[in-house]
Amino acid sequence: MATHLLQPDCLVLHDRLVVGAAVEVEDGVVTGVRDAAGDGARRLAGTLLPGFVDLQVNGAGGRSVPEATREALDHIAEAIARTGTSGFLPTLITAPWDQLMQQAGAVAEWIENYRGRGAQPLGIHLEGPFLVNPGAHDAAAMVDPTPERIDQMLTTCRGRLRLVTLAPSRRGAAEAVARLRSAGVSVALGHGVGSAGVVECVAAGATVATHLFNAMGPCSHRDPGMALALLDRPEVSCSLILDGYHLNPTIARQVLRSLGAARAVLISDSVAAAGMPEGTYRLGDKPVVLRGGAVRTEEGTLAGSALTMFAAADQLLQLWPEAGPWTVHRVAAHNPARLIGARGFGSIEVGARAQFNLLGADGSWEVVAG
Repeated sequence: MATHLLQPDCLVLHDRLVVGAAVEVEDGVVTGVRDAAGDGARRLAGTLLPGFVDLQVNGAGGRSVPEATREALDHIAEAIARTGTSGFLPTLITAPWDQLMQQAGAVAEWIENYRGRGAQPLGIHLEGPFLVNPGAHDAAAMVDPTPERIDQMLTTCRGRLRLVTLAPSRRGAAEAVARLRSAGVSVALGHGVGSAGVVECVAAGATVATHLFNAMGPCSHRDPGMALALLDRPEVSCSLILDGYHLNPTIARQVLRSLGAARAVLISDSVAAAGMPEGTYRLGDKPVVLRGGAVRTEEGTLAGSALTMFAAADQLLQLWPEAGPWTVHRVAAHNPARLIGARGFGSIEVGARAQFNLLGADGSWEVVAG
């Protein structure tokens, strides 16, 4: 196929912003970055960033990942691609073990046969069942990460498991982290209470905190709890749900400044309600209600979000005025891709997928396919 050029007003590369440069694209892949475009380039009014990478997608557009059908998963991938996501981890939450393994196997099969529709699945995120603090999860289905369960999980996912969230205080948590890391799976800490086990699990290889502060119990000036214990670890990146409900704006602002562009990670934690009108949807086996922008269980507990990655980026820029497009690229694309080893995603460079997001001068977003 013929090579074509995209020339934005400003281009965001992994280490700098460049004015006047052009991206060379062939057959959906970046083949070069030129200092000057020359004739025939497609002009783009705005700043060009790589497509975003979302580590936690439970659903979108009225469909849910636990449905685990090709139709549902294709629909979700297409829905999130329209709002800036080029790569993602379909995420399964806590369920009875056999049911969860059945879902995981079906999602793994879908990934193996991905047909190129919408955002590309980069692997599976299992958020549970090795949790302590349920949040909106099924507390009755939470279990310890025994070696047998870890091995079955790895076998069932057939090399497609990329991220597991577990509570550091669960019996055998540090050993499970080490086993998963040896199998090439990234590990996040979340859904716990208190700081017990954090040091041991980080030493064993855990590198992420899942939706910092949410489902992590309290903290105070005398007890850092789980959230501040993780925030204090420089080797741990922290994912954040910036929907205006999961984190108070003042807390979110201080956390972002503490983490900086190197450690912050934006996620949607979107559920089926994302992109849909107010009403009742499902998260796993539970009904959840979207009202006033927040998604909650019938008991009032926050249950994922209706957030898109474009909206999360907007929230970041509002909360953190000193941030700009380069910071957005780090926390919404580069950092999440790095944490799961997703080659070809997270930056504009040779060999990367030619799926971009354009930030206009008026603050609007647009998906740009190469």
